[in-house]
Amino acid sequence: MKYLKMLGLTAIAAMALMAVVAGSASATTLEIGGVTQNKAVTIEASLASGTSAILRDKNGTTNDTCTGSSVKGTTSVFTGATVSGPIAKKEDLSFSGCSHTTDVLAGGSLTVAWTSGTNGTVSSSGAEVTVKSTVFGVSAICKTGAGTTIGTLTGVSSGNATMHINATTLDCGALGTSSWTGTYAVTSPQGLGVES
Repeated sequence: MKYLKMLGLTAIAAMALMAVVAGSASATTLEIGGVTQNKAVTIEASLASGTSAILRDKNGTTNDTCTGSSVKGTTSVFTGATVSGPIAKKEDLSFSGCSHTTDVLAGGSLTVAWTSGTNGTVSSSGAEVTVKSTVFGVSAICKTGAGTTIGTLTGVSSGNATMHINATTLDCGALGTSSWTGTYAVTSPQGLGVES
């Protein structure tokens, strides 16, 4: 009986320790050049040179291709389960050199959650972009819902971090559930990473 009681106490202590470790492992904080940040960080990224942002419908048909795109946002949450911030002005999200007329209606917000090493998962909420066919004149509004996963951030200790966009669940109205792919270089700050 005494051994069962001790075993029970040991099991409870082990579960409590696992809860503390799991809770601390889920924290996310940005770092610049390996230095933990405890203040707002303004992140700017542009479509990597020689690449394109591509929008495809549910059937895999390419509906829009843009050779230029940029995004800018400042974190308002510095550490927690996620780090996030608004894309304050719709001008802070842009697309250019597109095969169809592409206009940003709302920038929404971006969220980063640590996954491993200096990397994280990137999500978007509340972004709205309209794509109008230059051939048929038909428009579709693509939106990100609350916490739509759009890709990953590969952090670095120096140079440009990379946002790999691979959003597969965009609500694009008449186009149905669509995907958006692209590779963005984080131009500022240099040496951006994610830590737990």
